[in-house]
Amino acid sequence: MSWRFSLVGRLVASLIIVTVMFGVVAAATGTFTLHREINEAMDNSMQEAARRLLPLVIDDLFGRETLQPPRELAEAVSQEDDQRLIYQVRDSQGRIMLHSHGAPATPLTTGLARGFSQEAGWRVYTEPAVSGTLFVQVAESDQRRNEETLEAAAGFLVPMIALTPLSAILAWLTLTRFMRPIGKLRADISARDGDNLAAIDTEHLPVELAAIARSVNRLMRRLHMAMEAEKEFTANAAHELRTPIAGALAQAERMIAEATDDAGMKRPRQIKASLVSLSNLSEKLMQLARADAGIAAGKSADLGAVVALVVADFEQHAENEFRLSLKRPSKGKVEVAIDPDALAIVTRNLIENALRHGAQGRTVVIRVDDSAGLSVINGGPVVPAPDKLLRRFERGTTPSSGSGLGLAIVGKILQQTGATLSLNSPASGREDGFEATIRFACATAIPGTLRDGLPSGSA
Repeated sequence: MSWRFSLVGRLVASLIIVTVMFGVVAAATGTFTLHREINEAMDNSMQEAARRLLPLVIDDLFGRETLQPPRELAEAVSQEDDQRLIYQVRDSQGRIMLHSHGAPATPLTTGLARGFSQEAGWRVYTEPAVSGTLFVQVAESDQRRNEETLEAAAGFLVPMIALTPLSAILAWLTLTRFMRPIGKLRADISARDGDNLAAIDTEHLPVELAAIARSVNRLMRRLHMAMEAEKEFTANAAHELRTPIAGALAQAERMIAEATDDAGMKRPRQIKASLVSLSNLSEKLMQLARADAGIAAGKSADLGAVVALVVADFEQHAENEFRLSLKRPSKGKVEVAIDPDALAIVTRNLIENALRHGAQGRTVVIRVDDSAGLSVINGGPVVPAPDKLLRRFERGTTPSSGSGLGLAIVGKILQQTGATLSLNSPASGREDGFEATIRFACATAIPGTLRDGLPSGSA
């Protein structure tokens, strides 16, 4: 996920932007103040240099001829000042009488008023002497002053620029650490589903997150109660329907046996077909209730043995004779992590779907391989979007009757064991047909046909 959609990323970006904005404002204000203070300090230095220069100028001028051309000052005030300041000594007419090394040969200013002036890129201080007949001018270039300001400003700007990425990293690490409980709470909530509605531990969560976790716990308690009520109703309804359905079927069979002609048999046969359909639906609801109760986990079974037992049960019916082809694993026993009863329910539903919805007259192939895989393949037209058949009461475009619960029961049981189910249409290596393939988690091989005995009832 992009950092733009991350709470930590947004917080860090906001902090960096605000910090940089305030830093820029502070740097601009500080640079302006620093520039003003540096200029004041340099102005004071220029005044001091001019006053220290006056005695030297007067002594030098009294010892030379009046008409002598301008010459460089014999002695600098100080080595430090001489590196950045230049001097000119002018008479009342503005002529240059003395100047320092590096000073221009032309006058620094047009006027000779006492104080500071700004001309031609120079900051100039003029100090009159000898009753206004001599003027000492000390100058410093603006470029020099700007360089001093930039050097001083760089002293706090460079560390600020260098520390900005570091502060971003520290902010990211700090926020990530403090946001860790949110990630834990998110993981705990994500782990909850229809098979795991345990309460979330709130003991070690911050106060703000603990309130959210308690609300989620209350929601899961209500959801658990609703799901338990639904499971109980489904199981009880399916169980209670068995006896009256069986009695009604017996009565329908008796009516068929007592009928004397085809017209008299027509209605009892319709009643019987409806009761058989209702009986199958009741059986599916019982299986679904058991799947919702979590019957699959915690045990193991011999995949080949259970599948062979279910196939043998189907072959006892005349309409299924010669329609099933079982291919067993080459190494014999394949132990898988699933309850034998649950495995029988899964196998029965897959084979029942293949027989009911597959093309009549074509063989249904049941393949058990050495890598804990089970495939059930039937012929028939291609089924578009086969994965949608895993929804409850979802049926494809088929003329055959059915409840739409078979594959939903299979998916629910396999979800509890970590096995994977893939549905393909057309089947692998064919141009038509339907293929359901399961990959089970292997269990430790245990001597004997089945670890927990033969499946009961469901097969």
